[in-house]
Amino acid sequence: MNVPSIAKQFGVKVSKQKKIQKGIYRIVTTDGNTFSLKRMPKQVARFRWIDQSLLRVRRKGSHLAWRNPQTPEGHKPHAISPKGELFVLTPWISGRKPSPHSLKDMQACGIALARFHKAGRANLMGTFDNSEIGTWYSTFSSWERSIKNKISKAKKNRYSLPISQFIKKNGPEIIGYSISAKTLLQNSGYYTFRRNPRHMKVLCHGDGGPSNFILNDKGTYLIDFETLHVNLRAYDLYRVIYNSCKDYEWDFSIAAAILDGYRQVSQLNMDDYKLIRVWLRFPFSTYLVLSSFKRFPLTQSRLQWALKSERRIGPFLKKLDKYAVRNSSKNAGH
Repeated sequence: MNVPSIAKQFGVKVSKQKKIQKGIYRIVTTDGNTFSLKRMPKQVARFRWIDQSLLRVRRKGSHLAWRNPQTPEGHKPHAISPKGELFVLTPWISGRKPSPHSLKDMQACGIALARFHKAGRANLMGTFDNSEIGTWYSTFSSWERSIKNKISKAKKNRYSLPISQFIKKNGPEIIGYSISAKTLLQNSGYYTFRRNPRHMKVLCHGDGGPSNFILNDKGTYLIDFETLHVNLRAYDLYRVIYNSCKDYEWDFSIAAAILDGYRQVSQLNMDDYKLIRVWLRFPFSTYLVLSSFKRFPLTQSRLQWALKSERRIGPFLKKLDKYAVRNSSKNAGH
């Protein structure tokens, strides 16, 4: 990867570069400024929508790691590599990632997400593109088919013996969680919101969690926007809760801190909590492991971790229900 040549398209000269992970580089320019050079896996038309949406949100004061068109390096929206890959140059935000061990950090994440939703929603009052509001049931169905396919392979002993035995033994329980999620979806009011999303929609980050917030003296920044889309705000809250709790034994105090922070900016109503509940009940951790994603290899230990996680969600949801009763607003503003 010829990082200097890509950076040159933004009018900056690289003096130092460091690969953070695949497709992401930290660069220091010859005049001492630090940026993130990141590949965006989107088509140009989709990127233009992301760019314009974030520029509008940024003008409303939200802390975002995104370009500032008032600066020379921020004037150009994107660069194209010789391979046709799209790259963006954003300010490198110094600071630290929030820790789920700190309820104060989690509350800060909730506040930042609510401010982002509030600022972004004003841009969606007319027609809106890139909406995934209507895809919830089809997404669950697709994931469930994938899980069933893996169970079928296990029954034919297509995996190692320990993995096949584990999947065959626990397959009915896993599918039961998927069925429960779809039942909750049917009873959540989702179909009403899907038909008339105008008052429920927000601009969603799409993959919020501890790794996509940065805390520093100026506030809480959101970073990494390749999953930006339009959705119900419950989806974004679910993603932050899932990514913050899954590796911490589903400690509800973490989720409560996130929700407490969010409610400081925008109140949540019972419908929001019901919709968050839907996503949490789907056996997503098991789906990830069975799909053999790089971060979630298909091993017996990972399967055991995922199933233990699914089982902890039951008690977690009971605590969420109690929290919702105490803290829901009948007519919460969006």
